[in-house]
Amino acid sequence: MAEVDKAKEGWTWTQGSRKWHYYREKRAICGGMLLFVHPSEGYELGNNDSKDNCAACKRRIAKEVADQGAAK
Repeated sequence: MAEVDKAKEGWTWTQGSRKWHYYREKRAICGGMLLFVHPSEGYELGNNDSKDNCAACKRRIAKEVADQGAAK
């Protein structure tokens, strides 16, 4: 099971969405969704490869991880 945290970013599902999105500062990083309130259950972290996640969000996370690895 993935880690759940009260952090300010991570994966969450919202009503009206077919997929889980990665939110940062209440905005999905794919640009498709917006949160008005912080999810009460917190964000899920470390589950980046789930088939239930938004493909665009997964690509953005993968690119950020690759860029961080290249910067080292």
